[in-house]
Amino acid sequence: MIRCLPRQRWNLPGSLLAILAISLTGASAADQDSWDAVYLGGAKIGHIHTWVEKVKDKGRDYNRVRMDVDMRLKRRDDESLIKLMYGTIETLDGEVLRLDTRTQAGETQDIRVHGDVTNHKMRLTMDGTGRSETRILPWDPEVRGPYGAEQSMARKPMKEHEKRPIKMYIPELNKVCDVMLEARTIEPVLLGDGAKRPLLRVEQTTTVDGKRRPEYDARLYVDPEGQVLKSEQDVMGGMVVYRTTRDAALAPAGPVKFDLILSSVVKVPRKIPNAEQTRHVRYRVTLGNTPPAQVFPTDARQSLRDSPAGEGSAILEIRSTGPLDGGAVTAEVAQEYLKPNALVTSDDVRVRSLAQRVTRGVVDPWEKAKAINKWVAQNIRDKNFKVAFAAAGEVARNLSGDCTEHSVLAAALCRAVGIPSRVVVGLIYVDELDGFGYHMWDEVFVNNRWVAIDPSFDQTIVDAVHIKLSDTSLDGVAPFEAFLPVVAVVGRLSIEPIEIR
Repeated sequence: MIRCLPRQRWNLPGSLLAILAISLTGASAADQDSWDAVYLGGAKIGHIHTWVEKVKDKGRDYNRVRMDVDMRLKRRDDESLIKLMYGTIETLDGEVLRLDTRTQAGETQDIRVHGDVTNHKMRLTMDGTGRSETRILPWDPEVRGPYGAEQSMARKPMKEHEKRPIKMYIPELNKVCDVMLEARTIEPVLLGDGAKRPLLRVEQTTTVDGKRRPEYDARLYVDPEGQVLKSEQDVMGGMVVYRTTRDAALAPAGPVKFDLILSSVVKVPRKIPNAEQTRHVRYRVTLGNTPPAQVFPTDARQSLRDSPAGEGSAILEIRSTGPLDGGAVTAEVAQEYLKPNALVTSDDVRVRSLAQRVTRGVVDPWEKAKAINKWVAQNIRDKNFKVAFAAAGEVARNLSGDCTEHSVLAAALCRAVGIPSRVVVGLIYVDELDGFGYHMWDEVFVNNRWVAIDPSFDQTIVDAVHIKLSDTSLDGVAPFEAFLPVVAVVGRLSIEPIEIR
């Protein structure tokens, strides 16, 4: 059984913090070694160390830039260590020629993404989980690394009211984004040591694939030399990064006070009785100035329409569906939902063996999916939040983790026996917390339609308090992009149940 709460199936995936970390600033070319302390919700959670060293190759000088991010987070009774390592080889003026990024994925595996630029193209390869995925990105000489904003300002400090566009690589999305730096005015700024200094405030906004991504917005406070001494993001109660000394950055933070799960709960004005038995719920949802239709997808389970109340709210209707409910979608699905990838390692020897054993003697695809769902629910006995995001092969061997591990293993087992599958990122109601927490479950393609299952709680008729934000095959070199909607709604979403059946 799950240890803390009867319905402790929700989770803000540890990989999300990797996405949030992209706006953390590091050393510039002028500052060869820098340290930063990271705070979330007012509690110190970790540090960043960035350094630059000169290297030579065939008689030419280059910079090797390295950024290490260590964050320690409490998730209920467990503690997670998130480790990110970014590295680039650059020309002396900042042109990126090679990159190598590593993200802690599980207890024994790291995900590595690396590549070189040839003929204005970056060939990225993701590996580390027993499989490799490759993507080719257009890459012009103006693209900078994940610390490109500060490097730009250090090389040429900004003036008040100046605007400066740059192109910057986002490691966790493995994409090049457009960043706009807009300098405002000089103002007194409180720093981590308690002192105030007059610093230039610079607003950073980001566009990915032509779409504004406010979840990456940041306020940078910059000294006259272009060094960022403080940065702020409006996520999870406020993420703040201070430039500091090595000793201060590495100083123990004491007991972890910031609980990533509890801090992300979306409270509701009234309880939902017998949540696991609900089959039809209508909610009023509001998301600040963002139209809910930009965040909540619609499908056979989930529909959205404007609310009579107006003011940016919408009516979200969730209906439980099974393998015969709703109209058939199509007779075929894309190959990405059937083939193995770096996280859904359905060709792993252990995964294949388990899939065959669990479904032995079963012919019908839906019955196979039900058997897999039940097996995962019953056999991942070590329910914990210690693992950030493990690949299916590791989960099959360790049989431990939270909802991410349940859903990734179930997806892989389904694909191993020919059932198309994908994982779903969303929210789930938790009675003990009077609200919704972030969660991950699965969808399988049977009878020409996608059907939700939840292996964390052995649900094959998924209740109406599962709210979907996105789905993904976890294919390619940017599998964590599907978590961006979570970042978009944290701290901004309100949910009101208005009809429960």
